[in-house]
Amino acid sequence: MDVNYYTNIYGDFNEIDLPETHRAYFDASCHEYSQCPTEKKLLDLAYVITHGFDVKSAVKDILSTHSHVSESAIHHAILDLLAAVNHVVVPSVDRGNGLDVDIDIFIEDLLRRYRLPLDGSIPHYLADDFRYVSDMDVFKSNGWELASKDINNYQMFKDDDFVFYPGDAEVLQKYHQANLDSGNIGQIFPVGPIPEPWYGNPMTAKIIILGDMPEYDDFIARCANMVLSLEPRLMEEVQEMIRNWFSLSGYGMYNDYGFGRCRDLCVGDAYNSVTYRHWVQEIRKLASEILIDDQLLLDQACVINANAYYSVGGSDALAAGLLPSQYYLRILVNYLVNNRTEKPIFIIPSSRLHKIWKRILGYWIENEVMLTSDKIIITAPNSKMSLSSSALGVRNINKIKNLIQNGI
Repeated sequence: MDVNYYTNIYGDFNEIDLPETHRAYFDASCHEYSQCPTEKKLLDLAYVITHGFDVKSAVKDILSTHSHVSESAIHHAILDLLAAVNHVVVPSVDRGNGLDVDIDIFIEDLLRRYRLPLDGSIPHYLADDFRYVSDMDVFKSNGWELASKDINNYQMFKDDDFVFYPGDAEVLQKYHQANLDSGNIGQIFPVGPIPEPWYGNPMTAKIIILGDMPEYDDFIARCANMVLSLEPRLMEEVQEMIRNWFSLSGYGMYNDYGFGRCRDLCVGDAYNSVTYRHWVQEIRKLASEILIDDQLLLDQACVINANAYYSVGGSDALAAGLLPSQYYLRILVNYLVNNRTEKPIFIIPSSRLHKIWKRILGYWIENEVMLTSDKIIITAPNSKMSLSSSALGVRNINKIKNLIQNGI
C-alpha cells in the first residue's frame, strides 16, 4: 500500500478529506453513522487528521449547515469513538467535558494507536497496545526513508524534485496558500534545501537532544551547493551521510574522515548546515567539560529537530500546524521511551522547546518522557541552546558521562 493507495481514497493537497460524508463520522443521529463501521471511521479519521484535516472545523460546519443536528448528537458520536479507541465495549458516558475537550482527548488517544506503514507491506492499522511500538513499526512508518530517494548525489540545494516527507508538501502548500489568500505572507518554508529531520541515528544514540528547526541562510545554502559541486566525491559522501540518517541506518553525528584533495576537510565539516554546526560545536564543548573524546560523544549523540524544514520570515516550528512528519515523531519517541532496550537520555534544551515538544508528542507520550528518569529538562530560556555545565547542571553532566563511559 504505497502513498498513491491513500491519495486515491483521501485525496491530496487541498482535497484531503474523509471518503464518506462528514455526518457518517460525527452525527450519531443520522443513518450513515450507523452504517459506517467503527474501525473504518477510526482509520479514516486517523489518516486525514495526520494530514491536516481539522475535526473541530468539520463539526462546526455540520452544526452550521444542518440546523436539525444537535451538538449532543455530535458529542455522543465523539464519545462513542473515544470508547472504541480505548477498547471500551459500553459507549463512553459524558464526563462533563466540553465538546472541544473531548475531541482533543479522542484525537490524542486515536493517534497513539495509529500506525501508517509507508513501505507498501501492509495497510494502516490500529495497534492493540498504544504503548508498544516495535522497531519494525518505526522503520516501516518512516517516510523519510522514502524522501531520501529524492536526494540527488550532486545537489545540496535543489531546484526541482524537492525532498519532502510524504504528505508534508500538501500541508505546507495549503498553509502558504491560506496566508496568500489572507494577504499575509507570514512564515515561508522554502523548498530548495534538503530537510533536516535529525542529525545522527535516534535508534542507537545514547544521548538524544529534542531540538528546534534548521536555521536558513540562503547565501550559505547556495554557496555550499556550489563549492561542493567542485568536489563530486565529497558531495556524494555528504549525501550518503544524510541518506543514512533519513533511513535510520547511519552511525553518529559526525563523519570524521576525508580523502583526496579534501583530506583535511571531513565529511561532517562539508555538511554546511548552520544548525548542524551549532550542535556539533556544543557537543564538542560538552565532551571537553566531561573529559571524554569528542568523537566518542558525537558517535553516541543525536539531535531530532521539531520541524525538519528551513523557514524564512519566522521560526515557529508549528506555524503550519502539525505535519505528517511530526506525527511520525510520536511513533519514534514512543519507541525510544517505552520499547528500546537501551534507554537514551533525553535533553530538552530550553523552556520554549519544552512547550513545542509537548504539542508535537501529545500529552501522553510527552508525559512518559517526563516520567522517565533519563531526561534533562532545561527550564531556563537558554536562547543560545547551550549544553554547558552551567546550563545542564553538574548532576546531569555526570549522568551523561556515566552513560557514555559505562553504559549506566
